[in-house]
Amino acid sequence: MRGVFWAALAAWALPALAMAVEERVAAEAEVVRIGDGTLQIGLDSAHGTLRELILLPDGPNQLADSPAPVGLWQMTVGDGTTSYEVSAERAGPPQVERLSGDPPGLRLVWEVVGAEGQEPLRVEVLVRLDPQDAPLSRWELSVAKPRNVQLQQVRFPRVPSLRERTDEVLAVPRELGALARNPRRLTQGQSNQGTRLVWRYPWVMAMQCLAFYQPDGPGFYAACDDPHSYRKEFALWGDERAQVHFEILHEPEQEAAEVVEFRLPFAVVLGAFRGDWTTAAQLYRQTPGAQAIAERGRLRRQLTPGWLPETGLWVWNRGRSPGVLEPATVMRNHLQTPVSVLWHWWHNCAYDAGFPEYLPPRDGSESFQAALAAARQQDVHAILYMNQRLWGMQTRSWIDEQAERYAVKGPDGKVRPEVYNVFMQAPCVPMCIGTRFWRDKYAGLAEEVFCGLKADGVYMDQTGVLANCYDPRHGHILGTGRYWTDGLAMLTSEIRDRCSTRGRVALGGEFCGEPWIGNLDLTLALSVSADRIGLAPPWEPIPFFQAVYHDCTIVFGNYAGLVHPPYDEKWPPEKALPENLTLMDRKFTPQFLLEQSRTFAWGMQPMLANFLPSQLQERPEEIDFVTRLVRTRMQSLKYLLHGTWLRPPPLDVPHQEIDVAQIGVYTPLKASKRTYPVALAGAWRAADGDVAVALASIHDQPLRLRLPIDALAYGLPARCGVYRIDEAGRQRLGRFDGRDGVWQIELPPRGLCLVEFSQEECLEKPSPRPRGTQAESAKDMR
Repeated sequence: MRGVFWAALAAWALPALAMAVEERVAAEAEVVRIGDGTLQIGLDSAHGTLRELILLPDGPNQLADSPAPVGLWQMTVGDGTTSYEVSAERAGPPQVERLSGDPPGLRLVWEVVGAEGQEPLRVEVLVRLDPQDAPLSRWELSVAKPRNVQLQQVRFPRVPSLRERTDEVLAVPRELGALARNPRRLTQGQSNQGTRLVWRYPWVMAMQCLAFYQPDGPGFYAACDDPHSYRKEFALWGDERAQVHFEILHEPEQEAAEVVEFRLPFAVVLGAFRGDWTTAAQLYRQTPGAQAIAERGRLRRQLTPGWLPETGLWVWNRGRSPGVLEPATVMRNHLQTPVSVLWHWWHNCAYDAGFPEYLPPRDGSESFQAALAAARQQDVHAILYMNQRLWGMQTRSWIDEQAERYAVKGPDGKVRPEVYNVFMQAPCVPMCIGTRFWRDKYAGLAEEVFCGLKADGVYMDQTGVLANCYDPRHGHILGTGRYWTDGLAMLTSEIRDRCSTRGRVALGGEFCGEPWIGNLDLTLALSVSADRIGLAPPWEPIPFFQAVYHDCTIVFGNYAGLVHPPYDEKWPPEKALPENLTLMDRKFTPQFLLEQSRTFAWGMQPMLANFLPSQLQERPEEIDFVTRLVRTRMQSLKYLLHGTWLRPPPLDVPHQEIDVAQIGVYTPLKASKRTYPVALAGAWRAADGDVAVALASIHDQPLRLRLPIDALAYGLPARCGVYRIDEAGRQRLGRFDGRDGVWQIELPPRGLCLVEFSQEECLEKPSPRPRGTQAESAKDMR
């Protein structure tokens, strides 16, 4: 009987009509609509294809006319031996029912009859408008099916033909965040026949949302309201008509086998808006799922070690303690503020080859402990690098501990070696975090580092790099599943339990990601160094993640340094480059300043990579910039550590072509040029309601800036006091009057400051002054 069912299902899934007939039916189909004053949804009655997504009261339709239907859902189904594609546009007209109650909603049901005696495949979609009167809609899907049917992939919802607009922009929370201008061109591919752009969650996507829009104009918004971080993909694809379509791909855990009903375990959110990516971040920040995730944040819950929020600067150095802790101590004395260290290559093994044979330290345990203790007396704390997923296949421990048994396996039951070390070509294998063996192994190493060596924490590299494991001996579900993020939560809990006798251990990780903000104390975000790490045009970094979760978790770092990268003493000496740790060309200084400026304006803890004390004399201008940045930031933590992101005022400043270097420990220097504005801004609201605009200039000339301030959007009173915060302290500038809406300020060459709008004077009577643009007095202009 199963064969009869699949024969019937295959016949139904194959194209039954020519494309011309499909287009004619689609054009003639009635559109069923729901609306609530903020958003209107329209679905055609022939296929259930989404035809209207209209921002009310007078916004345009976000969707253009599409000749061929793009079904609301598409699924790959199978029985273990064969698989078929089934889709809404092939299933015939759905039953459409208006839902009672408020907000308005629709139920759409597609039913496919199998062979005699077989249960039908029944797909149900529910859509309701947002209960909070936001211009959003919530979409749910369920599938009733025979028990033997597997759902290998579910694509839902599918949105056809995003309307073409002037100056289109795509914003995706890829790691910290990325923005592309003219994204339609990206979806056309080399042949202009269309290609597919895909972002997997929870990595490389740090959050579950996307925005496709015209700046300050209409835009399309999509998100998932999923606090449990199920695996999924967001995708845009183009076609030969230069249309752009959207869908979210879901992979049901265990392919929904042996169940008779699959329900997508969260709602998908589709909407329309006016604004930009900050608007999209605000919409996402208000969803129940994001709010639940935010409440887990260790910074928000005040669970981080006390020294961590007080860190003024991170030094990212590598090697033995004299080349790491001693430079950090010099910098701490220079800054007169606490410095912390991200410490690579402290371990006994070769980097990216001998993991996890980290112990003992290269310095020897006693010398290492003494160096850490001396540094801590100087307000220098250190977290030590340990990769949390790799085991080197050429290590003795790989054999002795039978590590292969606990490694990630593919569907064929074999391990998947990865090679990162280009100098040694040493294969490493990802270990399965779903196994008790690997969690015990790593937690035991972390305990020795924290309780034995007395380091301050562990940097868990590759935190966000997930894998699908198919080894049935590991005790987790096979293939796609949440066992990876669940395993990380168990691992970090075990580390903290083991280390609790000494105090709070700092756990850091690589890549921003909302699933682990409740597990890690801080995450490294190298996206601010996009050019240095090779993020290709037309993508540019944006602080999308910071705009949602800034006050929940600490984000730190960049890859900005003044010298060529070092070479590990454990690597083959004959392959070392002569320029290791030598100064880079001064032509790359603007790139260095830009990376530091992003870190400052975007509310991150700053970092200096490969710092040597000689740089204080050899590169005084660059070190002065970092010094002023750190001192300004440390006086502004209620904004730059604990604040909530606001849309910063646009800056009317020149753009400048600068030299940029793509470079890394494995990447030879590759120089190119990019054009960037010479200043950037970030805006932050403190918990007490005060607002500050962070400004940073990389220009070698003074800049006179006009800051349009939307007092209503910022939650400011009509009148408030204005202060300037910089390395010299906080000084009063005057009073802001919302009737004028603009504040002027001058930045000196390569200047840094915050312009603070404080409510502490809002009840005072405003002093008389001429109407017009407000500005600092001449004596206050710097």
